[in-house]
Amino acid sequence: MQFFSVRVSSLALCLCSVSVLSASHALAAPVHFAIPAGPLNQAVVTFSRQSGQQVALDSSLAAKATATPVYGTMEPNAALTHLLQGTGLDIDTHQKNMLIVRKSTTAPAKARTHSASAKKEQNTDEHITVLGRAMRLSPAVVPLDITEPTSRIQSNFINNNIIPLASVDDIIKFQPSIWTQNPNGPGMGKAETMSLRGFQDGQYNMTYDGIPFGDASDLHHTTSSLFISHFLGEAQIDRGPGTASTIGNATFGGTVGFRSKTPPSKAGAQLYGTYGSFNTRAGGLELDSGKTRFGKAVLDMQHEETDGYLTNSYEKRSNILFKDEIKLADETILTIQTTYNKEWQYTTQGATLEDYAKYGKNYGLCKDPTRQCYYGYNPSTYTSDFSYVALKTHLNDWLSLQNSIYTTGFEHEYTESTDSSQRSLDANGVTFYNAAGKKVATYKSDIPGKYADAHFRNYGDTLNLTAKTHYVDVQLGVWADVQKDRRVSYAVDLSKGSIPVPGKTGSPYSYNISDTNTTLQPYLELDIHPLPGMTIKPGVKYSYFHRDYDAALNKSTKQPLNATQTFTSWQPSIAINQRIMSQWSAYGQIARGFLAPPISVFQVGDVGNVKPETTMNYQVGSVYRDKKWMVAADAYYIDFSNYIAAAQISVPGYGTTSTYVNSGGAIYKGLELEAQYVIGYGLSVYGNYSVNSAKYKHTDVRVASSPNMLASFGLLYENERGAYFSLIGKYVGKHWGLDSTTNAAGNTQFANQYKIGSNVTADLALGWRIRNAGSIFREITPSLKIGNLFNNRAISNFAGNQSYGDAPLYWRNPGRSVFFNLAVTIP
Repeated sequence: MQFFSVRVSSLALCLCSVSVLSASHALAAPVHFAIPAGPLNQAVVTFSRQSGQQVALDSSLAAKATATPVYGTMEPNAALTHLLQGTGLDIDTHQKNMLIVRKSTTAPAKARTHSASAKKEQNTDEHITVLGRAMRLSPAVVPLDITEPTSRIQSNFINNNIIPLASVDDIIKFQPSIWTQNPNGPGMGKAETMSLRGFQDGQYNMTYDGIPFGDASDLHHTTSSLFISHFLGEAQIDRGPGTASTIGNATFGGTVGFRSKTPPSKAGAQLYGTYGSFNTRAGGLELDSGKTRFGKAVLDMQHEETDGYLTNSYEKRSNILFKDEIKLADETILTIQTTYNKEWQYTTQGATLEDYAKYGKNYGLCKDPTRQCYYGYNPSTYTSDFSYVALKTHLNDWLSLQNSIYTTGFEHEYTESTDSSQRSLDANGVTFYNAAGKKVATYKSDIPGKYADAHFRNYGDTLNLTAKTHYVDVQLGVWADVQKDRRVSYAVDLSKGSIPVPGKTGSPYSYNISDTNTTLQPYLELDIHPLPGMTIKPGVKYSYFHRDYDAALNKSTKQPLNATQTFTSWQPSIAINQRIMSQWSAYGQIARGFLAPPISVFQVGDVGNVKPETTMNYQVGSVYRDKKWMVAADAYYIDFSNYIAAAQISVPGYGTTSTYVNSGGAIYKGLELEAQYVIGYGLSVYGNYSVNSAKYKHTDVRVASSPNMLASFGLLYENERGAYFSLIGKYVGKHWGLDSTTNAAGNTQFANQYKIGSNVTADLALGWRIRNAGSIFREITPSLKIGNLFNNRAISNFAGNQSYGDAPLYWRNPGRSVFFNLAVTIP
């Protein structure tokens, strides 16, 4: 047998000596690889150069074999094993600091080719590792190569535990330091709370397939108008600012990232549906093209209707997804994707304790058209879309490019009474004024309300170039986004067919605003590998945010305002990951965060030089994983400056409303633990626990809606023959509904009000995958999902104050829900 030895500089048909690390040491050290598919002899040369390892293999086989591409961070022996998939070759042994490759004795080449093909269809990056079958059902998996606390939610957990119609808040609720609540039922209506480490929606980043998105006013997200769980492949929660290459407007609070499903290689169709509590019914159809000359495409359509848990809170929603992945060349993929979502609902605003006691714990809206709480006065329509074209290619064996051009749109059109929680007839009354501002008529029993329409559209591009070398990888990129925003509102008399009601200004308009927001974020990031198993990530990002604000009628002043503000910030960061052992790593991170002020600060008049919100983030952590255990722990400290918070004020002639004030600063800090143990026989236990503190500086006042503790705990099971179940609980610690008010002089007063006690809920999911049921059905999966198993309907959060009478409003946990789901896949 003839062998050839691979060196960094050349390929020779003889055994040559190269000074390398001992095999036992080198194989334990992870290395970044970027090896495209191609002739095996060339691929092995690249492997040797990037890993520093010497390889010997049969030259007669090397010339005819084609290597599988390898990208990501892994140990050299794992990389070479992946490289050899489908070739009929395998690593035989280590001799004299050399990897010896020979014909595989465990599987024929044809079988190995099939295995390799199957692995490529898992929609799993190289750095993602799954610890056995039990881990596939886990609420989260923690990778070893992270530089900040990270929990990845796999597709199996989404498929097994989340009903297909559910919104994104239902998917992430069991993660560490995450708190979400949906008063109208799981996945129904919009989430009234989404909190990460005490940061509220709008204070953290959210992405879809790596593209940031958010509302123009304050970057919040209406969850019910986004992607349903059936459209998603996985989700990832990054509890930290990320590195320089982490794009987005509020990364300091973390990133909640969602990935769309990957179209399968096999053609087929899936019918799926849900029926259950609150007269909920939903159905969907997924069509898969399989591999064709036009790529792999999926078309997924769903429609849902429900009465909702809260009284008179009916909702209907339709969603559609199309995605096509086209292989233009061996290392070039073009992805085309679009989603469209439309939802119609009656919107609730919470209820007083008195109303809950009198009308039931599920009270939402009433049926009396003489009162503002009448459901017919409060309809809302949400429409959204998200489309992109993405190109991912390897320009050569060390340089890759990713680019996404996208557009997103959102519209919220609605009519509502002045206070939909209000039952008092004394709160009624509509007064009309003429063009000169003189009162002309008052109708004391009429229902006051408003019509509003807010819509925006984004156009943007994300570009990333990555150059990989043996010691240093370089990422250079930019995110550019332009957002066109338009929002109007005017007063109406709901008792007279929603006719406009002119006010003291002579106009019915409350506000008439247009604004354009421009974001630019270039970045440079290095991945340095100075020692075996060590990765250091220094980098810098420059954030540019420009708001061009044009109000024909401003919201608070009722005067015109044309203003522009530009906010900029350099955001340096450095992170390190050290692989202590092959199954144990530690990491640390320091980064500066930045967030431009929300649109609300412009609505009080000419804002002058408003300072942006900034943070300094510090955190350390460690991850251990083996065949039985997954254990992760971290600690964080975040110094928040120029914190812009909501405060309650009393407006003469209108009542209590919210405004935004600069609260100075706040300190966020905490400890987080996450673990899973594989018992065996398909059983595993999972849990996470976090202690979170968020307080304003120099006070003991806690930031509102920031629970002091959060925890999840559960038992999970999956059988290879198809059965599965999970029982997972969620603990939410005590918190406060309000943290600041303003006095008569307009000064902010810090104080906590409306204490919310801790509570525990639990969800049960069980199902059975019946495979190859006859000649037509590939799989039939009946399943049952029981939400809030023990029917805990405790007060869960503060919802604001009534504008008339100032009574506090609250949300409760939705009661127990039972949903039966059925999915049928053909052929």
